[in-house]
Amino acid sequence: MRQRHKQIALILIILLLNLYLRTWKDLSKYYKSMLYTSFINALYYYIFKRNLLWEFTPGDMNWRFLRKIHTFFLSPVLVLLFLSRFPRSFINQVIYTVKWVLASSFAEYILAEKKMIRFKYGWNIIWSGLIYLQMYLFSYFFLKKPVIIWVLSLFSVLFYMTTFKVPVTERLLRGPYFLFIRKKKYPLMDNFKTCIYPYYSYLLQELKRKPC
Repeated sequence: MRQRHKQIALILIILLLNLYLRTWKDLSKYYKSMLYTSFINALYYYIFKRNLLWEFTPGDMNWRFLRKIHTFFLSPVLVLLFLSRFPRSFINQVIYTVKWVLASSFAEYILAEKKMIRFKYGWNIIWSGLIYLQMYLFSYFFLKKPVIIWVLSLFSVLFYMTTFKVPVTERLLRGPYFLFIRKKKYPLMDNFKTCIYPYYSYLLQELKRKPC
């Protein structure tokens, strides 16, 4: 079976599970967690762009399209599936979350065996299990304590960047916003850039002076 067919089969399985369990009824309740999940996934592809720790194998599919499917559809829909059946009692919540983490990790192990996903730079299924635990817990608590979850997410990103030695490049510091306004000219944006950009330039110069 080609990679394209395998990826399509995975998408259909997740979609059919949501249709069978009628999770769309909970969209209005959990859409914020779904958006948060999509944002974190997109942030991963931006920060780790040239140092991806895991990557879905596109095969004969367009790799950009495949990333967008996983970022903006599969991951948030998987979170919706998790949250829609989340129990109320604490003990059941713990058991439920552990089951989901183990099941998700096992499913990813199968995907790795089928060459549908690749691990790089020391990443393995144990790290994936930790990511699933964070994704499920953060998506749940995001509805209750969004500010705390944003802070924890920031520290989590810094932790993975440090652990897997992701270089802090000039492009990363400038970010997509400054890259965008460099290409298009807007008077108001130019004024804002004139005020803010010197601080970025100074930071970049200091980084370049420091020995690697």
